[in-house]
Amino acid sequence: MNWGKKIILSFVVFIALIFTLVYVSVNTDFYLVEEDYYEQELAYEDQIQRIKNHDSLIEKPVFNIDRRAFTADLKFPIQLKKDMVEGKVLFYRSNSAKLDKEFELELNEAGEMIVDISRFAVGAWKVKIKWADGQKEYYKEIAFVI
Repeated sequence: MNWGKKIILSFVVFIALIFTLVYVSVNTDFYLVEEDYYEQELAYEDQIQRIKNHDSLIEKPVFNIDRRAFTADLKFPIQLKKDMVEGKVLFYRSNSAKLDKEFELELNEAGEMIVDISRFAVGAWKVKIKWADGQKEYYKEIAFVI
């Protein structure tokens, strides 16, 4: 093979590589961590205050995972349960928004909310708990693995 054919073969391989990279990059799904991340960033001062409100509580909610029974247990102290006006619990999966699960914070008489996690995908999760007592809003984020 002479040097002219080698140069042409090099150009053909280079062009094939470029087309392959373009094809792969166009067909790859890129998920944002949050759909409205810009708006959330603008309102992050409020989020910092919610986190500080949670951290200033004397009695805080407790989150436990029972991997044998495939349940997640969120337990609020009775006083927090009495004062609570509204709340949401988000089970967040950072690599796919399709796997996220959101629930209204509905506590039983003992101040517990038990969620069946048997259908959740195995891997790293975060639970994001947000609630209000009429005067203040609170927020807590807990990472866990199923």
